[in-house]
Amino acid sequence: MKAPTMTDVARCAGVSHATVSRIINGRPGVSSRAEEAVRKAMAELQYLAPPSEQRPGRSAKPRKTRLRHHVALLTFDGALTDHSAFVASIYEGARRAARAHDFVVSLLSLDDFDTVPSWIHPDNLDGLLLHGLRSRDHLARTAAEIPSLWLTTHEDGTGDSVLPGNDAVGRIAAKFLKERGHQNVAALCIESDNPSYSVRLDSFVQSARKEKMKAASIALTKREQNLPEAADRMRCLIQKLAGLKKKDRPTGLFLPSDFMTALAHAECRRLNLRPGIDFEFVSCDNETAYLDGLYPRPATIDLGTEARGKLAFEMLFSRIQDPARDRKSTLLLDPVLVPSRD
Repeated sequence: MKAPTMTDVARCAGVSHATVSRIINGRPGVSSRAEEAVRKAMAELQYLAPPSEQRPGRSAKPRKTRLRHHVALLTFDGALTDHSAFVASIYEGARRAARAHDFVVSLLSLDDFDTVPSWIHPDNLDGLLLHGLRSRDHLARTAAEIPSLWLTTHEDGTGDSVLPGNDAVGRIAAKFLKERGHQNVAALCIESDNPSYSVRLDSFVQSARKEKMKAASIALTKREQNLPEAADRMRCLIQKLAGLKKKDRPTGLFLPSDFMTALAHAECRRLNLRPGIDFEFVSCDNETAYLDGLYPRPATIDLGTEARGKLAFEMLFSRIQDPARDRKSTLLLDPVLVPSRD
């Protein structure tokens, strides 16, 4: 049987030959829908692209470009405002790794920009590190023109990534509460549109049930989800817990971020519920700014933010050296439990 060709892939996917070539060679300017169709067609036809050095116009050596020695860490969706210490740790890791290659890293929040600032351009930057949920059209177009890498689980799923092991976070939290003797546990979250949090919550509930614990997610109604203040949304969740009969009330609580745990502690005390006695908390991020004022200081899960920043720059630097590298790469880091402290 004749081996499938690039033309066969294009025909099967309903796109042009040039589009298939761009995707195989890692070039920008292709929509996520087109890429999905091409990848599906390649799988169906069992098409294998020839090695990079055997393709027309390609060299076995990475393409040399004029380097600016400048990378930007761009944050959006409130990341820098709500998790400044978390982002700062990632930035520090990236900055240290960049220094070894004579690069500098700039940090910028795009929350106040409706368009990407003009200096974020291939003429000025060698690469982008992206921290947020949604890339938005104007940022997606820019990221297609500049080698980029994601530091968060995000909606479109494209590009290289260095991510926390969100599945592992849920498993670690469930195991911790099991070892602490809890039989009835619950997951709470006030940000339903965060894909990282969704993975952590689902993994926690499934892992807790495998550990033979009673486990559930305490959810907000649509109206409650639309409350503008995070504290008000958390108040709704804690009131739901307080309204349960004591025999039905979970004693172990998992929240996907320390920011939420700080809000939950405050709301528990307002309702005369005792953190550490009525509820034991475990959350994620190891953000001391939120945890150090809590008593007892709850357990948290450290995502290795500085190491993530370092690895992210190294992966981005590899992409900068060879922007036409064939496949996107994803690296998951192993989270580590930081025990509670009285």
